[in-house]
Amino acid sequence: MRRLRLLPVALVAALALTAGACGGGSSGGGTSSGGRASGGTLTLGATIAPNPWDLRGAGLNGAELQYYEAVYDSLIRLDPNANPTANLATRWEWDATNTVLTLSLRSGVTFTDGSPLDAAAVVTNLLHTKDGTGEAAAALRDVRKAEAVDAGTVRITLSEPDPSFLGNLGQSPGMIASPRAISDGSIKTKPVGSGPYTLSGPGTTVGSQYTFIRNPKYWNAKAFPFDKVVIKVLADQTARENALRSGQVDAAEVAPGRMESLRGAGFNASPVLTGDIEGLYLWDRGGTVCKPLGDVRVRQAINYAFDRATIAKQLGGGFSTPTEQLFHPDSSAYDKSLDKRYPYDPAKAKQLLAQAGYANGFSCDELDFSTLFPAAQAAITQYLSAVGITLTPKSIPVAQILTSLQSAEVPLSYFRLSARRPWDTVRSTIAKDAAWNPYHYSDPEVDRLIADTQRLTGGEQDKAFKSLNKYLVDQAWSATWSVPQTAYALKKSLSVTPEAFMSNPPLYRISPAG
Repeated sequence: MRRLRLLPVALVAALALTAGACGGGSSGGGTSSGGRASGGTLTLGATIAPNPWDLRGAGLNGAELQYYEAVYDSLIRLDPNANPTANLATRWEWDATNTVLTLSLRSGVTFTDGSPLDAAAVVTNLLHTKDGTGEAAAALRDVRKAEAVDAGTVRITLSEPDPSFLGNLGQSPGMIASPRAISDGSIKTKPVGSGPYTLSGPGTTVGSQYTFIRNPKYWNAKAFPFDKVVIKVLADQTARENALRSGQVDAAEVAPGRMESLRGAGFNASPVLTGDIEGLYLWDRGGTVCKPLGDVRVRQAINYAFDRATIAKQLGGGFSTPTEQLFHPDSSAYDKSLDKRYPYDPAKAKQLLAQAGYANGFSCDELDFSTLFPAAQAAITQYLSAVGITLTPKSIPVAQILTSLQSAEVPLSYFRLSARRPWDTVRSTIAKDAAWNPYHYSDPEVDRLIADTQRLTGGEQDKAFKSLNKYLVDQAWSATWSVPQTAYALKKSLSVTPEAFMSNPPLYRISPAG
């Protein structure tokens, strides 16, 4: 399955530009709300357009979530630390096996087409989204059964415990669309939900600008203070910054290196962790195609070969944080002490290669990212050649990169992978059947530790994730470099509360200042 929403943010922009997307856009539609307590218009600059409105193909999070939040309400609302709180579901309870979740729904909620948002509607949505091909569908793949106990109660049965399941119901997997629109197929081109806004045709140009007007029957209007939200698609970073400075948009994601300049121009600008981990991913850690990678000493040597502090500074413009882990610093699996496991030591790298039988080094193929990420590609070549490892770049058309990687066509490459909650990382990157474990490498100890994380809860689960993390670092599953950052800038008349793992804040986190 091709999961496009796992595409790194930088690569999304690169692909969009390659396809001919352009910045700019007209100023029509949006007038800033200024410092008003409510009402007015909020105009945002976005990196991508919504694709699709049917949540079967939706990504899990990212810039497109702002579009979905405008029209679809979610079962769960996430707090700034990405913990679940009440929304459409007011209460919930797991059974003793952590495989049966019972949700109590808010009463009196209706879709904008007049139909009720009840348990039957929730069941329809969960099963419909699960049957899709996007990341939202993948997040629901453990749903074995969903049933309406009564009009206000939903019971969801999973095939196995999923520690991220409840949190994912606060993103696209838990968003609820009108069953009528799903049934007649109109949901593919026009969203119909119960959210705070509805999509306005007169102010919308597909692929360029999307205008949302207030839903007067929304149950929680105070969480969304603006009467209108306009989102302009501006794939290029420079175009987004120019739109900010000219007043065409009120807020947008910007390059972190531009924060100081924007602050000097009167904007609020703050760094935001993207939720990604970047570095050299050793896809073929079992040595299926590149035999040396099957030796843990070789993988450890690769880790010792990189000067992470220098790479993070040079590639991240001083806004990236060095790391040696697959898990994100905002997650409960992260262990700061593990980032000292592989200090920069070329001599140690050569020693380990010699012990593994590669005193004269070795060679293997890699994906050539020199067009999209020239600095990252140069860093890989420089540091690995210094310890005797020669990589032969394999050129792959941009449009085929994801399928090529997930089809195990190259044993290693530079990449960025999303690393939100620990279980999300397990399911997307570590498990044998994970989309980003293309060679389906497995390890009995990893399997045991993964089972522990599923079985346990609370503090014991956190310990199990940390144990798994330590084992992966010791086994050098990959050679990650850094936690990249982006930045979010907005007018002084607005305030925003960041949310963990989100490069673009949810709409309910943006409000007039003061």
